Amino acid sequence: MNTPAIPADALRVDLTPHRNNAAFLAPGAEPADGFDGFGRAYPAAELGATATLLGLPADLGHGAADNVACEGQVLDLGETLTLRGIDVVGAGSGGTVSETLLLQPGPDRGGPATEARVELSDFLSRRPVFDDTCFARGSYLYDVGGRPETGAEPRLWRSSARFDEPPHCARITLPVNPDLHIVGIWLLPAPAGPEAVTNR
Repeated sequence: MNTPAIPADALRVDLTPHRNNAAFLAPGAEPADGFDGFGRAYPAAELGATATLLGLPADLGHGAADNVACEGQVLDLGETLTLRGIDVVGAGSGGTVSETLLLQPGPDRGGPATEARVELSDFLSRRPVFDDTCFARGSYLYDVGGRPETGAEPRLWRSSARFDEPPHCARITLPVNPDLHIVGIWLLPAPAGPEAVTNR
């Protein structure tokens, strides 16, 4: 599968501390939760170089948590960034998902949170339901019990939000919806200028 293009200046958020679900499976490995809690999983071996792009575990598919099933986690960025946009890669389970991420400024900036709408199709959808695009596609699915099923092609979807007024963001609060599985988040910095200064 092709590695999707990511803007050169995009900053990937480290999701490692927040991963709580294993949705990828390697050949011969013991099935874990899968996307849907029943073990239906994406073939880890087919992710290829995209696994590195997403910052996934080196032992992907062997039971380690690889995505965030959203339960209101707060992602602390460690600094305040001024953003022109945000890209989220993941999928819904049990149907499509449409949720809001809250981008909150740090105490040095103040002000209200900015909402970023994330809309992702189901991991077994063959076509996007929203304006999301296919980020990666498997040629088969690991079904319940770890059985390969060639009649289904699991997908990861990419949802993009862009801001007319660049917000300041020091942390991101995820929604409470465990059917929303986030595999990767990239932040797109706003061009430097008088109104777009970070505290790097």
